[in-house]
Amino acid sequence: MSTQPTSRAPYSLHNILETIESSATLTPRQREDQASAIRTVARLLGNTPAGIPANPQLLARRLDEIAPARHNLSPGRWANIRSLLRAALATVTTVSPGRQQNQLTPDWAAAAAMLPPRLHHPLSKLMHFFAGQGVAPHQVDAVTLEGFAAFLDASLLAKPKAALNDSRAAWNRACRDIQNWPGTPLPVPPRQDHYGLPWSAFPASLEADCRKWLHRLGGSDLLDDRPFAPVRPATLRKREQQIRCFASALVCRGVPAEDLRSLADLVSLTNLKEGLRFHLDRRDGTTSTAIADLATTLKAVARYWGKIPEADLQHIEALRRRLECRQRGLTAKNRERLRALDDPGNTQALVNLPQRLMALADKTAASSPLRAARLARDAVAIELLLMAPLRVENLAMLDLEQHLLRPSRTSNLMHVIIPGKHVKNHDELEYPLPLASIALLQRYLQQYRPSLAPPGSTALFPALDGGAKTGQILGQGLSKRIFKHTGLRVNPHLFRHIAAKFYLGEHPGGYEAMRRVLGHRSIATTTSFYTGLETAAAVRHFDKTILGLRQGARP
Repeated sequence: MSTQPTSRAPYSLHNILETIESSATLTPRQREDQASAIRTVARLLGNTPAGIPANPQLLARRLDEIAPARHNLSPGRWANIRSLLRAALATVTTVSPGRQQNQLTPDWAAAAAMLPPRLHHPLSKLMHFFAGQGVAPHQVDAVTLEGFAAFLDASLLAKPKAALNDSRAAWNRACRDIQNWPGTPLPVPPRQDHYGLPWSAFPASLEADCRKWLHRLGGSDLLDDRPFAPVRPATLRKREQQIRCFASALVCRGVPAEDLRSLADLVSLTNLKEGLRFHLDRRDGTTSTAIADLATTLKAVARYWGKIPEADLQHIEALRRRLECRQRGLTAKNRERLRALDDPGNTQALVNLPQRLMALADKTAASSPLRAARLARDAVAIELLLMAPLRVENLAMLDLEQHLLRPSRTSNLMHVIIPGKHVKNHDELEYPLPLASIALLQRYLQQYRPSLAPPGSTALFPALDGGAKTGQILGQGLSKRIFKHTGLRVNPHLFRHIAAKFYLGEHPGGYEAMRRVLGHRSIATTTSFYTGLETAAAVRHFDKTILGLRQGARP
């Protein structure tokens, strides 16, 4: 293996090109193919080979930003380019192969046969690695895992630590769930930034008081005569975490855990300021939306549950106002991502993606039924987000019997209906689907969903156990799918902003229609988010008026 030059200048892909061209161990065809791969990667990254450091980890993150489909590269061609780039890098530094060529030994093959599909993928690379190293399943421990971690670090994986964590978690789950699994659990290192303590670290009365408060927030007591809007289960889980972690923050600031016996103890003025100081110090004295939300939660606890004196409540409210940093309108990141849709080509790529994915599913159905089913599932999910911009939690929970309804038995129409109890503002949502969307949905239900749904499942997007996928898992998969096929960074929630951008672009000022489509209770919410989003469209309409006057049209 060649050594890197001693020059202070960073070693670049240009240096690797020079090394390849002078290599006596490569055939002319290998030199040509590797050089072509380097130049292609540089072009896709919008730079020259001399301007790109030859660092595998840096390159991995940059390569992860490339969507091959946007550059008319097939998956096979892109995999070949990455393989050739990896081979070129290996001429000057240690780079792990992208795919393990090691054959599984008999004991590893027997272990692999015991794995369900959901665990086989995250453990595949680990099993092949240890098979090549001569490490048996019962020898996998914290020490041998360090070698696997080093192997991942030297690869072109964009997130080697995440891959290691996924493999470790899958291994431990196999140890837990698979009878006679030939291995022992691996220790999980504590998160360096994790400070949350379990409820068992505090007096039992604190958790009991928190549960009572959450019980009331959830509206479980039908005889409670104090009017308020019950919060959703997801919000209840967030509030529970906020309270537990705030108590943990107080312990980190030196407050004895045994002194925290009730919520009133947490939100006394002294403790409230001490706990908020802990969070501010973690951000070098600056606030954040998470800190502001925590302060709002604590203020509500102090006012309605902790029975804090009025003078202290006024002080707490003043603190909350100083910590507030609520974003007005769209964030800068969302505006940047929406700006990409000013390009008609990007818009067409997104709005036509469901049909493209379904066509790809049809093309691959014979050779890979499961992959085809997943493509069709994502096609339907994206189509629904375009035509019925739901929040991802509502999209994921869709049930064939509860939420997809026909006006009559003989009707070809179909409505998506979300009951108010599952909606953020508790107002029922109803979206009649266009015929083209219904046709896409029917193809998925008849041809592809049976490959994904176990018997008895009624979830539109079923998980392995037959229940509905979580919003987080479904959303992450859709974001990856959209980027892979369009190059656009679009998460499911952004579809709500995309809907406003598309509609207001054609109908400047049409906020009332968008209020109804997005399910906002107040039009002030809609206008605060999207005022200015249609400015360019309004200017275009205005320009047409002036140009028409120039041509003699009557005003």
